[in-house]
Amino acid sequence: MSASQDKKRRQSERAEGVDKRSLAEREAQQKSRKERRTWTIVVSIVVVLALIIILLNTNLLYTGTTAVTVGDTEYTNAEYQYYYYSALLSFESNYQGYVSMFFDVNRDLGDQELDTSLLSSVPESLGDGTGATWEDYFAALALENMREVTALYSAAVAAGYTLSDDDAATIEETITSLETAADTYGWRDGDAYASVIYGKGVDLDTVREQMERSSIASAYAQDMFDSFEYTPEQLADYYDQYADVFDTLSFEYYLVSAEQVETTETVTDEETGEETEQTTEAVTDETMAAAEQQAEDILTAYESGTEAAALSFAEAIAEVMGDEAGEPYDYTLTQGYYVSTYLNDNIADWVLDSAREPGDTTIIENEGSGYYVVAFYGRSDNDVDTVSFRHILINATDEDEDGEYSDEELAAAESEIQDIYTEWQEGDATEDSFYELQQQYSDDVSSSGVLYGDETGAYTHIIEGSMVDTVDEWIFDSARQPGDTAIVHAETDSYNGYHLLYFIGVDDEPYCDYLAEVGVSGTDAEGLRNIDYNNWLDELVSGVTVSVNSFVNWFAKTR
Repeated sequence: MSASQDKKRRQSERAEGVDKRSLAEREAQQKSRKERRTWTIVVSIVVVLALIIILLNTNLLYTGTTAVTVGDTEYTNAEYQYYYYSALLSFESNYQGYVSMFFDVNRDLGDQELDTSLLSSVPESLGDGTGATWEDYFAALALENMREVTALYSAAVAAGYTLSDDDAATIEETITSLETAADTYGWRDGDAYASVIYGKGVDLDTVREQMERSSIASAYAQDMFDSFEYTPEQLADYYDQYADVFDTLSFEYYLVSAEQVETTETVTDEETGEETEQTTEAVTDETMAAAEQQAEDILTAYESGTEAAALSFAEAIAEVMGDEAGEPYDYTLTQGYYVSTYLNDNIADWVLDSAREPGDTTIIENEGSGYYVVAFYGRSDNDVDTVSFRHILINATDEDEDGEYSDEELAAAESEIQDIYTEWQEGDATEDSFYELQQQYSDDVSSSGVLYGDETGAYTHIIEGSMVDTVDEWIFDSARQPGDTAIVHAETDSYNGYHLLYFIGVDDEPYCDYLAEVGVSGTDAEGLRNIDYNNWLDELVSGVTVSVNSFVNWFAKTR
């Protein structure tokens, strides 16, 4: 090829971009662009990851985004967690001492399968609970509570409800207690401690705001519950429908236990055919027959003689069984629901029989154990007045653990209750101040420290004969007036101590009407007021939708 032709070829290649230098330059440019794109992608990924890390280590995903929308109200993840951990803490408080029966508190609840057999009910959103975890359970409870509180709060605000002074004071006491606990346990401040208790992003303002909403909602709900009214005929008809649940029964029973004797039986091994003799202790036909005869003898002793010489049930038992027989079970004030729930089925069926009359007696076999002797004294329709009262209990302490209370041990308890009485008398001396001392001092509390009685520690709608003797005599004294106080001593098989009593007064309605209105928890007898209130609440809540932002909740987990 001539030089001129070679020159022309090179010119042509340069024009077409296929000469060696052009190709090299193009390849270098392409490589540079590719590297720039790669670094751009890498830098973008790093920036995104950095942003995610920053977000996860701040409260933005917890407080700056909407995690749950209930009706028209938007809740942050922090607010959702407040409800989640409130449900969990409430559960642990209610079942304090045996929470381990439900789940392991040291493991992630999301890894523990929900056991519905341990629960009376599960949230509707979980269906029958199959495949759900304990985390699912508390999440569903949280959403249910958020929905109900939101519905009630919105209706309350529309009706003009505001936070009461008493509720505001209670909320501030809670906030102060969180701040005090933070200082005690070495946390930075109350906000930091609130996030430990209720979840990341929760601070004292979150707690205060949600407590205020809940308090206003509760006040409105209580007023609605109290607003339903019923005629005497409606109350009587409902009571009669569930008389076996409501009626008060009076009866005693005693189990004559059949003696267990040593018996030997031959047992054949299914695999080897080898026969061995095993010795056990068990009742026999002969010992059951002997127990039945003793039961008949007790009944004969109880029913024999003139009225003046008649033996009491306990005396008849002692006459036949001797001094070591023990006392009968005395159910002189027991509502039918208790009888049918906790007593031997055969006894319950017998005492609840509509044909039962005062003075009836019977003997009932307890298979493989012995025979019951039962004496029936009567059945009441509870058309009686009831009373309400408060008390502070101080138990005597058996310091030397000898099973008895010395004069010094009893005197110490009496001195303590007298000091509390003096503190009350020298203070405001009102029912409210008495309640404050109840919370501070009373031994009549559950394992979680909650006062027995109603939500404020008051015993309401108490029927005569249902308290220990000394308390019962005082509160049902015909001379008793609202505001009366006294100290009484009481001793039972379960405690020995002193009661400081405050008489609230005689209740406005007879016990039968009260039962017809409020029913009995855990039975079909829900009560007219509960039925009407629940129907009203269901209708109110049904119009409120719940929407969960799964993306936010995926990042901002509850645990």
